Amino acid sequence: MADWYNAVTWGVLGALSALNLLVLVYRTEWGAGLRPRVLRALRLMSGREDLRWLDWQPLLVAAGIAFACVTAYGILSGAYGCRPGGSDPIAVLNSGKAFLAGQNPFTVPDCGVSSQVPYGLAAVLISGIGSLGGLPGVYAAWGVVALALIPLTWAVAGPDRRYVTVFVGTSALFVLVVCSQIDGVTNAIVPTTALLSLYLAQRSELVSAVVGGFLSTARFPNLLPILGETGSFPRRRYLSFVTALAVFGGTTALTFAIWGHQFLDPVFISQLGRRSFSLNVYGILLLSNALPGGLGVEVIQGTLIVALLVAVFFGVRSPLAAVSIMLVGFALLTPFLSFTILIWLLPVALVGTRARWWLWGVAFVGSLNYSLALNVWAWDDKVLWPSMICDVVLTVLLLGLFIDLWRGELADRQAGAPPTGIPSEGGSSPSR
Repeated sequence: MADWYNAVTWGVLGALSALNLLVLVYRTEWGAGLRPRVLRALRLMSGREDLRWLDWQPLLVAAGIAFACVTAYGILSGAYGCRPGGSDPIAVLNSGKAFLAGQNPFTVPDCGVSSQVPYGLAAVLISGIGSLGGLPGVYAAWGVVALALIPLTWAVAGPDRRYVTVFVGTSALFVLVVCSQIDGVTNAIVPTTALLSLYLAQRSELVSAVVGGFLSTARFPNLLPILGETGSFPRRRYLSFVTALAVFGGTTALTFAIWGHQFLDPVFISQLGRRSFSLNVYGILLLSNALPGGLGVEVIQGTLIVALLVAVFFGVRSPLAAVSIMLVGFALLTPFLSFTILIWLLPVALVGTRARWWLWGVAFVGSLNYSLALNVWAWDDKVLWPSMICDVVLTVLLLGLFIDLWRGELADRQAGAPPTGIPSEGGSSPSR
Protein backbone atom coordinates (compact mmCIF):
# COMPACT_ATOMS: atom_id res chain seq x y z
CA MET A 1 0.00 0.00 0.00
CA ALA A 2 1.35 3.41 -0.95
CA ASP A 3 1.97 5.97 1.82
CA TRP A 4 3.13 9.55 1.95
CA TYR A 5 6.80 8.53 1.72
CA ASN A 6 6.14 6.62 -1.50
CA ALA A 7 4.14 9.54 -2.85
CA VAL A 8 7.03 11.93 -2.19
CA THR A 9 9.45 9.46 -3.77
CA TRP A 10 7.32 9.19 -6.92
CA GLY A 11 7.00 12.97 -7.10
CA VAL A 12 10.75 13.45 -6.81
CA LEU A 13 11.34 10.68 -9.36
CA GLY A 14 8.98 12.33 -11.82
CA ALA A 15 10.52 15.78 -11.35
CA LEU A 16 14.10 14.50 -11.62
CA SER A 17 13.35 12.35 -14.65
CA ALA A 18 11.69 15.29 -16.41
CA LEU A 19 14.57 17.62 -15.54
CA ASN A 20 17.18 15.07 -16.61
CA LEU A 21 15.28 14.51 -19.86
CA LEU A 22 15.23 18.27 -20.43
CA VAL A 23 19.02 18.29 -20.04
CA LEU A 24 19.26 15.56 -22.69
CA VAL A 25 16.83 17.21 -25.12
CA TYR A 26 18.64 20.55 -24.69
CA ARG A 27 21.49 19.27 -26.87
CA THR A 28 19.31 17.79 -29.63
CA GLU A 29 17.67 19.39 -32.67
CA TRP A 30 14.33 19.08 -30.85
CA GLY A 31 15.73 21.27 -28.10
CA ALA A 32 16.60 24.18 -30.37
CA GLY A 33 13.55 26.08 -29.21
CA LEU A 34 14.29 25.34 -25.56
CA ARG A 35 17.87 26.58 -25.49
CA PRO A 36 17.12 30.34 -25.51
CA ARG A 37 14.56 29.92 -22.73
CA VAL A 38 16.88 27.82 -20.59
CA LEU A 39 19.75 30.25 -21.07
CA ARG A 40 17.45 33.18 -20.22
CA ALA A 41 16.29 31.45 -17.04
CA LEU A 42 19.87 30.70 -15.98
CA ARG A 43 20.89 34.30 -16.58
CA LEU A 44 17.97 35.52 -14.49
CA MET A 45 18.96 33.16 -11.68
CA SER A 46 22.59 34.26 -11.68
CA GLY A 47 22.25 37.88 -12.70
CA ARG A 48 25.12 37.35 -15.15
CA GLU A 49 25.23 37.29 -18.93
CA ASP A 50 27.66 34.37 -19.22
CA LEU A 51 27.31 30.88 -17.77
CA ARG A 52 30.83 30.49 -16.44
CA TRP A 53 29.39 30.49 -12.94
CA LEU A 54 27.67 27.17 -13.68
CA ASP A 55 30.56 24.88 -12.73
CA TRP A 56 30.77 22.07 -10.21
CA GLN A 57 30.67 24.25 -7.06
CA PRO A 58 27.00 25.39 -7.32
CA LEU A 59 25.97 21.87 -8.23
CA LEU A 60 27.89 20.48 -5.26
CA VAL A 61 26.30 23.02 -2.91
CA ALA A 62 22.80 22.20 -4.20
CA ALA A 63 23.42 18.44 -3.89
CA GLY A 64 24.92 18.93 -0.43
CA ILE A 65 21.92 20.93 0.78
CA ALA A 66 19.51 18.29 -0.52
CA PHE A 67 21.48 15.49 1.13
CA ALA A 68 21.80 17.41 4.41
CA CYS A 69 18.07 18.19 4.54
CA VAL A 70 17.02 14.60 3.90
CA THR A 71 19.57 13.30 6.39
CA ALA A 72 18.58 15.80 9.08
CA TYR A 73 14.92 14.90 8.65
CA GLY A 74 15.69 11.17 8.82
CA ILE A 75 17.71 11.56 12.01
CA LEU A 76 15.43 14.04 13.78
CA SER A 77 12.23 12.19 12.87
CA GLY A 78 13.61 8.87 14.07
CA ALA A 79 13.33 7.31 10.61
CA TYR A 80 16.99 6.28 10.85
CA GLY A 81 16.68 5.07 14.44
CA CYS A 82 16.06 1.62 15.87
CA ARG A 83 13.13 -0.40 14.61
CA PRO A 84 12.08 -4.06 14.82
CA GLY A 85 14.43 -6.19 12.76
CA GLY A 86 17.25 -3.67 12.89
CA SER A 87 18.24 -0.43 11.18
CA ASP A 88 20.86 -0.20 8.42
CA PRO A 89 22.15 3.24 9.54
CA ILE A 90 22.55 1.97 13.11
CA ALA A 91 24.38 -1.11 11.81
CA VAL A 92 26.82 1.04 9.85
CA LEU A 93 27.35 3.27 12.90
CA ASN A 94 28.00 0.27 15.16
CA SER A 95 30.34 -1.19 12.56
CA GLY A 96 32.46 1.95 12.67
CA LYS A 97 32.45 1.97 16.48
CA ALA A 98 33.43 -1.70 16.60
CA PHE A 99 36.34 -1.08 14.25
CA LEU A 100 37.70 1.77 16.37
CA ALA A 101 37.35 -0.41 19.47
CA GLY A 102 39.28 -3.25 17.83
CA GLN A 103 36.23 -5.49 17.66
CA ASN A 104 34.57 -7.32 14.76
CA PRO A 105 33.04 -4.63 12.50
CA PHE A 106 31.35 -7.07 10.12
CA THR A 107 28.73 -8.54 12.45
CA VAL A 108 27.39 -6.01 14.95
CA PRO A 109 24.49 -5.58 17.39
CA ASP A 110 21.66 -3.69 15.76
CA CYS A 111 18.57 -2.73 17.75
CA GLY A 112 18.33 -6.03 19.59
CA VAL A 113 19.37 -8.21 16.66
CA SER A 114 22.68 -9.10 15.02
CA SER A 115 23.34 -7.58 11.59
CA GLN A 116 25.98 -8.38 9.02
CA VAL A 117 27.75 -5.43 7.39
CA PRO A 118 28.85 -6.50 3.89
CA TYR A 119 31.47 -3.77 3.40
CA GLY A 120 35.23 -4.36 3.33
CA LEU A 121 38.09 -2.55 5.01
CA ALA A 122 38.00 0.70 3.01
CA ALA A 123 34.31 1.15 3.86
CA VAL A 124 34.84 0.20 7.49
CA LEU A 125 37.54 2.88 7.77
CA ILE A 126 35.13 5.53 6.48
CA SER A 127 32.41 4.35 8.89
CA GLY A 128 34.94 4.37 11.72
CA ILE A 129 35.91 7.99 11.05
CA GLY A 130 32.26 8.99 10.76
CA SER A 131 31.25 7.15 13.93
CA LEU A 132 33.25 9.66 15.98
CA GLY A 133 30.36 12.05 15.32
CA GLY A 134 27.59 9.54 15.93
CA LEU A 135 24.92 8.95 13.31
CA PRO A 136 25.29 12.47 11.84
CA GLY A 137 29.02 11.83 11.55
CA VAL A 138 28.48 8.57 9.68
CA TYR A 139 26.19 10.26 7.18
CA ALA A 140 28.61 13.18 6.85
CA ALA A 141 31.57 10.88 6.15
CA TRP A 142 29.69 8.87 3.54
CA GLY A 143 28.12 12.03 2.17
CA VAL A 144 31.60 13.32 1.32
CA VAL A 145 32.23 10.10 -0.63
CA ALA A 146 28.94 10.38 -2.52
CA LEU A 147 29.11 14.11 -3.22
CA ALA A 148 32.66 13.70 -4.52
CA LEU A 149 31.00 12.37 -7.67
CA ILE A 150 30.24 15.97 -8.69
CA PRO A 151 33.80 17.39 -8.73
CA LEU A 152 35.24 14.11 -10.01
CA THR A 153 32.82 14.13 -12.94
CA TRP A 154 33.88 17.69 -13.68
CA ALA A 155 37.56 16.71 -13.50
CA VAL A 156 37.31 13.70 -15.81
CA ALA A 157 34.64 14.76 -18.32
CA GLY A 158 36.87 16.94 -20.51
CA PRO A 159 35.75 20.13 -22.31
CA ASP A 160 32.08 19.08 -22.17
CA ARG A 161 32.32 18.91 -18.37
CA ARG A 162 29.68 21.54 -17.64
CA TYR A 163 26.94 19.71 -19.53
CA VAL A 164 27.97 16.23 -18.33
CA THR A 165 28.18 17.34 -14.70
CA VAL A 166 24.70 18.87 -14.88
CA PHE A 167 23.39 15.60 -16.33
CA VAL A 168 24.97 13.52 -13.54
CA GLY A 169 23.84 15.97 -10.86
CA THR A 170 20.22 15.83 -11.99
CA SER A 171 20.09 12.06 -12.58
CA ALA A 172 17.69 10.03 -10.45
CA LEU A 173 20.54 7.56 -10.02
CA PHE A 174 22.44 10.22 -8.11
CA VAL A 175 19.83 12.10 -6.10
CA LEU A 176 17.33 9.33 -5.33
CA VAL A 177 19.88 6.62 -4.59
CA VAL A 178 22.10 8.77 -2.39
CA CYS A 179 19.28 10.41 -0.45
CA SER A 180 16.88 7.49 -0.12
CA GLN A 181 18.83 5.10 2.14
CA ILE A 182 22.21 4.43 3.72
CA ASP A 183 22.90 1.65 1.19
CA GLY A 184 22.68 4.26 -1.55
CA VAL A 185 25.25 6.61 -0.10
CA THR A 186 27.63 3.75 0.76
CA ASN A 187 27.30 2.26 -2.73
CA ALA A 188 28.40 5.60 -4.13
CA ILE A 189 31.97 4.58 -3.30
CA VAL A 190 31.97 2.40 -6.44
CA PRO A 191 31.50 5.18 -9.05
CA THR A 192 33.59 7.51 -6.90
CA THR A 193 36.44 5.00 -6.96
CA ALA A 194 36.11 4.54 -10.73
CA LEU A 195 36.20 8.28 -11.45
CA LEU A 196 39.01 8.90 -8.96
CA SER A 197 41.04 6.15 -10.59
CA LEU A 198 40.47 7.68 -14.02
CA TYR A 199 41.50 11.09 -12.71
CA LEU A 200 44.66 9.82 -11.01
CA ALA A 201 45.65 7.86 -14.12
CA GLN A 202 46.19 11.20 -15.89
CA ARG A 203 49.12 11.70 -13.55
CA SER A 204 50.32 8.24 -12.53
CA GLU A 205 49.00 4.91 -13.68
CA LEU A 206 50.52 3.11 -10.68
CA VAL A 207 49.02 5.54 -8.17
CA SER A 208 45.68 5.03 -9.88
CA ALA A 209 46.06 1.26 -9.53
CA VAL A 210 47.02 1.47 -5.86
CA VAL A 211 44.16 3.76 -4.88
CA GLY A 212 41.66 1.86 -7.02
CA GLY A 213 42.77 -1.50 -5.62
CA PHE A 214 42.47 -0.36 -2.02
CA LEU A 215 39.14 1.45 -2.33
CA SER A 216 37.72 -1.58 -4.17
CA THR A 217 37.89 -3.51 -0.91
CA ALA A 218 34.81 -1.53 0.13
CA ARG A 219 32.66 -3.45 -2.38
CA PHE A 220 34.71 -6.22 -4.01
CA PRO A 221 32.98 -6.19 -7.45
CA ASN A 222 34.42 -2.69 -7.88
CA LEU A 223 37.78 -4.30 -8.59
CA LEU A 224 36.43 -5.39 -12.00
CA PRO A 225 36.32 -1.92 -13.64
CA ILE A 226 39.64 -1.00 -12.03
CA LEU A 227 41.35 -4.07 -13.51
CA GLY A 228 39.63 -3.59 -16.85
CA GLU A 229 40.77 0.02 -16.99
CA THR A 230 44.44 -0.90 -16.60
CA GLY A 231 44.40 -2.75 -19.93
CA SER A 232 44.06 0.57 -21.74
CA PHE A 233 46.92 2.30 -19.92
CA PRO A 234 49.46 3.34 -22.57
CA ARG A 235 52.58 2.55 -20.52
CA ARG A 236 52.35 0.21 -17.51
CA ARG A 237 49.19 -1.78 -18.10
CA TYR A 238 50.49 -5.16 -16.91
CA LEU A 239 52.26 -3.65 -13.92
CA SER A 240 49.16 -1.60 -13.07
CA PHE A 241 46.94 -4.69 -13.33
CA VAL A 242 49.20 -6.65 -10.98
CA THR A 243 49.52 -3.68 -8.62
CA ALA A 244 45.76 -3.17 -8.31
CA LEU A 245 45.22 -6.89 -7.80
CA ALA A 246 48.07 -7.10 -5.26
CA VAL A 247 46.81 -4.12 -3.22
CA PHE A 248 43.28 -5.52 -3.19
CA GLY A 249 44.50 -9.04 -2.38
CA GLY A 250 46.96 -7.87 0.25
CA THR A 251 44.38 -5.73 2.04
CA THR A 252 41.86 -8.57 1.87
CA ALA A 253 44.43 -11.06 3.21
CA LEU A 254 45.32 -8.70 6.08
CA THR A 255 41.66 -8.29 6.97
CA PHE A 256 41.15 -12.05 6.87
CA ALA A 257 44.23 -12.56 9.07
CA ILE A 258 42.66 -10.31 11.72
CA TRP A 259 39.00 -11.35 11.57
CA GLY A 260 38.99 -14.62 9.63
CA HIS A 261 35.57 -15.92 8.64
CA GLN A 262 33.93 -13.15 10.63
CA PHE A 263 35.05 -10.99 7.71
CA LEU A 264 34.98 -13.47 4.84
CA ASP A 265 31.44 -14.75 5.29
CA PRO A 266 29.45 -11.46 5.33
CA VAL A 267 31.64 -9.54 2.88
CA PHE A 268 32.26 -12.22 0.25
CA ILE A 269 30.42 -15.52 0.66
CA SER A 270 26.99 -14.19 1.62
CA GLN A 271 27.16 -11.50 -1.09
CA LEU A 272 28.14 -13.95 -3.81
CA GLY A 273 25.07 -16.04 -3.08
CA ARG A 274 22.67 -13.20 -2.28
CA ARG A 275 19.29 -13.58 -3.98
CA SER A 276 16.98 -11.14 -2.22
CA PHE A 277 15.65 -9.53 -5.39
CA SER A 278 17.00 -8.17 -8.66
CA LEU A 279 15.97 -5.45 -11.08
CA ASN A 280 17.33 -7.29 -14.13
CA VAL A 281 15.88 -10.41 -15.73
CA TYR A 282 16.96 -12.49 -12.73
CA GLY A 283 14.17 -10.69 -10.88
CA ILE A 284 11.55 -12.68 -12.79
CA LEU A 285 13.08 -15.96 -11.62
CA LEU A 286 13.40 -14.69 -8.05
CA LEU A 287 9.79 -13.47 -7.91
CA SER A 288 8.67 -16.84 -9.30
CA ASN A 289 10.99 -18.81 -6.98
CA ALA A 290 12.38 -20.41 -10.15
CA LEU A 291 16.07 -19.51 -9.91
CA PRO A 292 18.03 -22.78 -9.52
CA GLY A 293 19.78 -23.36 -6.22
CA GLY A 294 23.37 -24.44 -5.68
CA LEU A 295 26.45 -22.77 -7.12
CA GLY A 296 25.60 -23.19 -10.80
CA VAL A 297 24.39 -19.63 -11.33
CA GLU A 298 27.39 -18.17 -9.50
CA VAL A 299 29.85 -20.33 -11.47
CA ILE A 300 28.34 -19.25 -14.79
CA GLN A 301 28.24 -15.64 -13.67
CA GLY A 302 31.86 -15.72 -12.51
CA THR A 303 33.04 -17.39 -15.74
CA LEU A 304 31.29 -14.80 -17.91
CA ILE A 305 32.63 -11.90 -15.85
CA VAL A 306 36.20 -13.21 -16.08
CA ALA A 307 35.78 -13.68 -19.83
CA LEU A 308 34.47 -10.12 -20.11
CA LEU A 309 37.41 -8.80 -18.08
CA VAL A 310 39.87 -10.55 -20.40
CA ALA A 311 38.09 -9.15 -23.47
CA VAL A 312 38.07 -5.63 -22.04
CA PHE A 313 41.69 -5.78 -20.89
CA PHE A 314 43.00 -6.81 -24.31
CA GLY A 315 40.37 -5.27 -26.57
CA VAL A 316 39.40 -1.83 -25.22
CA ARG A 317 41.70 1.15 -25.68
CA SER A 318 39.72 3.77 -23.78
CA PRO A 319 39.98 3.64 -19.96
CA LEU A 320 36.54 5.22 -19.62
CA ALA A 321 34.99 2.72 -22.04
CA ALA A 322 36.70 -0.14 -20.17
CA VAL A 323 35.28 1.01 -16.84
CA SER A 324 31.83 1.51 -18.35
CA ILE A 325 31.70 -1.86 -20.11
CA MET A 326 32.72 -3.70 -16.94
CA LEU A 327 30.11 -1.89 -14.83
CA VAL A 328 27.29 -2.50 -17.30
CA GLY A 329 28.40 -6.10 -17.79
CA PHE A 330 28.25 -6.71 -14.05
CA ALA A 331 24.77 -5.16 -13.89
CA LEU A 332 23.62 -7.58 -16.59
CA LEU A 333 25.17 -10.66 -15.01
CA THR A 334 24.56 -10.24 -11.29
CA PRO A 335 21.55 -12.04 -9.79
CA PHE A 336 21.34 -9.26 -7.19
CA LEU A 337 20.95 -5.94 -9.01
CA SER A 338 19.48 -3.75 -6.30
CA PHE A 339 18.25 -0.20 -6.73
CA THR A 340 21.28 1.18 -4.88
CA ILE A 341 23.71 -0.73 -7.13
CA LEU A 342 22.39 1.24 -10.10
CA ILE A 343 24.43 4.22 -8.90
CA TRP A 344 27.50 2.26 -9.99
CA LEU A 345 26.57 3.06 -13.60
CA LEU A 346 26.99 6.85 -13.33
CA PRO A 347 30.50 6.93 -14.91
CA VAL A 348 28.85 5.71 -18.12
CA ALA A 349 27.42 9.24 -18.51
CA LEU A 350 30.90 10.47 -19.43
CA VAL A 351 31.16 8.21 -22.49
CA GLY A 352 28.92 10.28 -24.74
CA THR A 353 25.46 11.36 -25.86
CA ARG A 354 24.09 7.93 -26.79
CA ALA A 355 25.24 6.44 -23.50
CA ARG A 356 23.45 9.20 -21.58
CA TRP A 357 20.16 8.41 -23.35
CA TRP A 358 20.47 4.75 -22.40
CA LEU A 359 21.39 5.76 -18.85
CA TRP A 360 18.32 7.96 -18.55
CA GLY A 361 16.15 4.98 -19.47
CA VAL A 362 17.94 2.76 -16.95
CA ALA A 363 17.47 5.37 -14.22
CA PHE A 364 13.77 5.87 -14.92
CA VAL A 365 12.80 2.20 -15.32
CA GLY A 366 14.97 1.02 -12.43
CA SER A 367 13.63 3.69 -10.08
CA LEU A 368 10.03 3.05 -11.12
CA ASN A 369 10.46 -0.70 -10.72
CA TYR A 370 11.92 -0.46 -7.23
CA SER A 371 9.78 2.35 -5.81
CA LEU A 372 6.43 1.23 -7.23
CA ALA A 373 6.29 -2.08 -9.11
CA LEU A 374 8.44 -4.01 -6.63
CA ASN A 375 8.18 -2.15 -3.34
CA VAL A 376 4.41 -1.62 -3.46
CA TRP A 377 2.72 -3.86 -6.01
CA ALA A 378 4.90 -6.97 -5.72
CA TRP A 379 5.89 -6.99 -2.04
CA ASP A 380 2.78 -5.40 -0.52
CA ASP A 381 -0.02 -6.27 -2.94
CA LYS A 382 1.47 -9.52 -4.35
CA VAL A 383 0.95 -8.33 -7.92
CA LEU A 384 4.11 -9.50 -9.66
CA TRP A 385 3.70 -8.86 -13.38
CA PRO A 386 4.48 -5.08 -13.40
CA SER A 387 7.85 -5.70 -11.79
CA MET A 388 8.55 -8.59 -14.16
CA ILE A 389 7.88 -6.32 -17.14
CA CYS A 390 10.21 -3.70 -15.68
CA ASP A 391 12.87 -6.39 -15.16
CA VAL A 392 12.73 -7.25 -18.86
CA VAL A 393 12.74 -3.61 -19.98
CA LEU A 394 15.69 -2.74 -17.75
CA THR A 395 17.64 -5.75 -19.02
CA VAL A 396 16.96 -4.71 -22.62
CA LEU A 397 18.16 -1.18 -21.82
CA LEU A 398 21.32 -2.48 -20.16
CA LEU A 399 21.96 -4.84 -23.06
CA GLY A 400 21.45 -2.03 -25.56
CA LEU A 401 23.88 0.16 -23.61
CA PHE A 402 26.40 -2.68 -23.40
CA ILE A 403 26.27 -3.29 -27.18
CA ASP A 404 26.44 0.45 -27.90
CA LEU A 405 29.57 0.82 -25.75
CA TRP A 406 31.28 -1.99 -27.65
CA ARG A 407 30.15 -0.61 -31.01
CA GLY A 408 31.52 2.81 -30.12
CA GLU A 409 34.85 1.31 -29.11
CA LEU A 410 35.07 -0.73 -32.33
CA ALA A 411 34.09 2.30 -34.43
CA ASP A 412 36.85 4.38 -32.83
CA ARG A 413 39.34 1.61 -33.46
CA GLN A 414 38.36 1.26 -37.12
CA ALA A 415 38.46 5.02 -37.63
CA GLY A 416 41.91 5.19 -36.09
CA ALA A 417 40.75 7.65 -33.47
CA PRO A 418 43.09 8.18 -30.51
CA PRO A 419 42.09 6.49 -27.25
CA THR A 420 39.92 8.61 -24.99
CA GLY A 421 38.85 8.42 -21.38
CA ILE A 422 41.85 9.88 -19.52
CA PRO A 423 41.71 13.37 -20.99
CA SER A 424 44.57 15.67 -20.14
CA GLU A 425 43.94 19.30 -19.27
CA GLY A 426 42.34 20.83 -22.30
CA GLY A 427 42.04 17.45 -23.97
CA SER A 428 39.04 15.91 -25.60
CA SER A 429 36.30 13.69 -24.34
CA PRO A 430 34.28 11.15 -26.29
CA SER A 431 31.12 12.47 -27.87
CA ARG A 432 29.48 9.47 -29.45
